[in-house]
Amino acid sequence: MSKLSEIFQAWVSAANPTPEQKLLAETRTSICDTCEHKTYTKLLDLYTCGLCGCPLSRKVFSPAGPNACPGKKWEK
Repeated sequence: MSKLSEIFQAWVSAANPTPEQKLLAETRTSICDTCEHKTYTKLLDLYTCGLCGCPLSRKVFSPAGPNACPGKKWEK
């Protein structure tokens, strides 16, 4: 899956998630909340991944599975 396709699909899923996507996003958000790479971007008033720069509110909906986390923290 191309990175652009992954980003687009994450944004679409975040706009209208299925119950499964919502649960997965909540699980990933709890992992990101304790991650040392979580960064606050004051200019945009949002949290981003310090490794890839993606907004976490959308990144957690990534369809790329556990490999979507560049820090490999979503692996099961």
